[in-house]
Amino acid sequence: MRPFAPEFEGEMTFETLPDDFVDRLRQRVETGLLSPGIRTRADYRVASSDRDAIHFEAHGFLTAYNVGLNDVTVKRSGRSQLHYHVTYWRWTWCAVGNGLLPAVALALASACFPAVRPAFTNAPGGLISVLEILGFFVLVWPWMLTALHRRFAEQALQRVLRETLAKGSARAA
Repeated sequence: MRPFAPEFEGEMTFETLPDDFVDRLRQRVETGLLSPGIRTRADYRVASSDRDAIHFEAHGFLTAYNVGLNDVTVKRSGRSQLHYHVTYWRWTWCAVGNGLLPAVALALASACFPAVRPAFTNAPGGLISVLEILGFFVLVWPWMLTALHRRFAEQALQRVLRETLAKGSARAA
């Protein structure tokens, strides 16, 4: 995987996957993916499923922004392995928007209020320095956050899979 791409995949091994693992995951998604019974900021919807795979997606801005498991596919791989693939482009674009928002606000302030302009031109390093700082937070920082977020999003998904599939006969290895 590319380090700054908003996606990851992996496998988990269980002693034996239950035959109803898709139904279990569907129920977990429908009742609250991260915390069963709570869907406020973790509202997911099942997009498709069959006997050996389930695909679910974040529903709404708060879920896409809060968790970052925007598009998830979990497939059976043999009797004891699950393969998952996750993308979180919506989360990444929210991070880009968070960096872009202050830049746009400062540009508007400079355009609409001429008295603000000297604050930019008289700053140490002048306007170029201010533009470099803004450029970093718009162009670089969101992609660094994307790379850092991957580990936490993957750990959250693995925890959900372990909790959901460990009930009954299966235990995570």
